[in-house]
Amino acid sequence: MKIILSLFLLVGFMSATAYSKTYVVGVENIEYYPNYNTTKGKYSASAGKEILDAFAKHAGITLKYKPYPVARLFKTMFKKKNKLDFKFPDHPYWKGDLKHKFCKSRGFKPTDNGALNKLDPKCVLFSDYAFQYIDGVMVKKENLGKGVKAIKKLGFIRGFTAWDYYKQIYVDKTIKGVEANNFQGLLKQINKNRISGGYMSISGGQYGLSQIGLKGQVVYDPSLPKTESGYGMSTWKHHDVIAKFNQFLKDKKSELDVIRKKYGVYGLYKKK
Repeated sequence: MKIILSLFLLVGFMSATAYSKTYVVGVENIEYYPNYNTTKGKYSASAGKEILDAFAKHAGITLKYKPYPVARLFKTMFKKKNKLDFKFPDHPYWKGDLKHKFCKSRGFKPTDNGALNKLDPKCVLFSDYAFQYIDGVMVKKENLGKGVKAIKKLGFIRGFTAWDYYKQIYVDKTIKGVEANNFQGLLKQINKNRISGGYMSISGGQYGLSQIGLKGQVVYDPSLPKTESGYGMSTWKHHDVIAKFNQFLKDKKSELDVIRKKYGVYGLYKKK
């Protein structure tokens, strides 16, 4: 009888595992540690991956990660026929024109509901923030506090946009934009005075400094324009899973804060 019961439980466990729902998450094919990170084509250890993995385990689902170049990921995610279920990270402000065009093609109209998300939430739905980030400018220590007028050349990661300096770079052209492949490349250019500063994730920049021995020589300048926000997950296919993810972020806050502290992305700014 015990043997039969054990076999029954084993079969039940195997069946539950075999039929757990699998979703594909589109992620950025970029080294952006500690926020999120793809190395050699594989989504690897980072705050984003650990939080998403914890959610998958909690929800009894499987998440498979599919890396794409930053620009291609947006184009792939926001078209009617694709194999992606979610995008991480995402934010209502990112590539808003592309998302509006996509929603319009699906018969949705823009809406002002919500302070940030002006897309119809029935079209593209964004989760709450998995964790915070600050995008700001890092400068050579002796240039700390000199203000925006001291920024003549501003570096940023290839594929990203320095939104806080968009007007100066692309409209007024008072600042020259310079692209780099990663944090380390930006930080080295700052240290060698090839650029005035680097616009980047500050947590990523701090980690990059520790990797190339420049900690203390290049610093974050909080007096310069910056963006304080957070990384969420988006979907236009599975709104029910986003609802579960939001509840998970609330219910498991203390456990998730351990992960956030581990990767240096905990409490980066006070919520307004």
